[in-house]
Amino acid sequence: MAQTRREFLRNTACGTLAATAMVRGLDKLFLVNAFAKPTDFTDYKALVCVFLFGGNDANNIVIPYTDYAQYDAIRGQGVNLAIAQENLLQISPPSAGRDFGLHPALGPAGSGLHGLWGQGKVAILVNTGTLIQPITRDDYQRGIGRPYQLFSHSDQVTAYQTSYAQGHASSGWAGRLADEVQGSQTFPVVTSINGVQMFSAGVYTKPLIIGTGRLDQALTVTRNYPEIGQLVQIEQADGSRTLVQNSANLVFNALDTMRQLRDIGDPTISTPFPNTGFANQLKQVAKMIKIAPAPPPGGLGVQRQVFFVAIGGFDTHNNQGIETGQQATLWTQMSQAMTAFYNCVDTELGLASKVTTFTMSDFSRTLKPNDPGDRVGTDHAWGGHHFVMGGAVNGGDFYGTFPRFTLGGDDDVDNGGGARGRFLPTISVDQYAATMALWYGLDPAHLPIVFPNLSRFTQADLGFMMPGTAPVASAERKGLVRRALGF
Repeated sequence: MAQTRREFLRNTACGTLAATAMVRGLDKLFLVNAFAKPTDFTDYKALVCVFLFGGNDANNIVIPYTDYAQYDAIRGQGVNLAIAQENLLQISPPSAGRDFGLHPALGPAGSGLHGLWGQGKVAILVNTGTLIQPITRDDYQRGIGRPYQLFSHSDQVTAYQTSYAQGHASSGWAGRLADEVQGSQTFPVVTSINGVQMFSAGVYTKPLIIGTGRLDQALTVTRNYPEIGQLVQIEQADGSRTLVQNSANLVFNALDTMRQLRDIGDPTISTPFPNTGFANQLKQVAKMIKIAPAPPPGGLGVQRQVFFVAIGGFDTHNNQGIETGQQATLWTQMSQAMTAFYNCVDTELGLASKVTTFTMSDFSRTLKPNDPGDRVGTDHAWGGHHFVMGGAVNGGDFYGTFPRFTLGGDDDVDNGGGARGRFLPTISVDQYAATMALWYGLDPAHLPIVFPNLSRFTQADLGFMMPGTAPVASAERKGLVRRALGF
């Protein structure tokens, strides 16, 4: 009997999906997946990571208002990088005990991200960064506990996405989180709308990579069939059929994903979104969320999703601008798009308390500008500020300790007359992400699997999320996953 194309793809694993990421480490995939036990939920939740590539200058996004003179002395008065105090969007975080201001691009006042802050839907994680362990300024000066390649763009992007600051890792924290909550859900937990990212890679779960076009045309099959003899050689060298069989399963699952999206069609979103590339990414996320909770055939029937979107251009060594310029333009786009996304999830989809959106970036930038003048900019630094948005966020407040604006002071890891304001973080990426993971449904006992450095810090839950509910997974699986991760 003649084989169908579908049977051929399934049995030989010679088809590939152009827009689907195949996770590395198939040997680890087989080990963990063999002992995986279902972990299912009765509700729906999603995390949406907004990555700011290039290193966002947080010092011009969240600005002291009560202590404005300290900021102005370093960024104003002939330097031409200070936002005028009267133009700041004023906020009064209760935990800080004094007033601050947001960049005017996050408004106008009472709207945008500033408006969502006022509604208690946005929290700010201040002075957050990559850390291996808690360290002091003296530790840093002596070379104790420094993250690997601290001021390198690529390495710090990886550290944020993997929650592993001491070197290279083979998986991202969202991918490992997906490993823990996947259960019997067959549709991918993690979806990137911005290409292949380490953030999305799990040990055995597979991320979905799509663009911003029609959702029912997001995946396509390409003909790329290696010789059957090559597969036989691999099988003989390995001594088993595992590679061939499991590669076939990867392709078969990807075909099922494509079929599900095509059967549902391209969802309609009525909430207006700005016509920008970044806004289109968030609109695609909204489409996915719209069809996620409903059971087939009208929906995907999934309980947990993680999304990755991104916007670049934050490497502002020059032309950073004040209220106009590169950074202001980017934050205007971000504020408008994120506000539209929240409004869509809240009013149109009715899932505001089920979707949490958060920002991450390579690092912040030096408090002291690097080139006074009309094209002034800033250099690579460390601790910065991040926004968390959603109906389940305990918003309208700061979490963490805002740094003191003293060059060469206790919060600045730089020394002497060359000190530029590279602030030592008081919150680690591990704590930041773990707080959201607990709300999302991660079993607290499995925090070390997803965040291998978390046990070095005294507080795993920073309190900016409402409590979540987590099922219990087996101790046997925990040990297998940790060995597979190699941490």
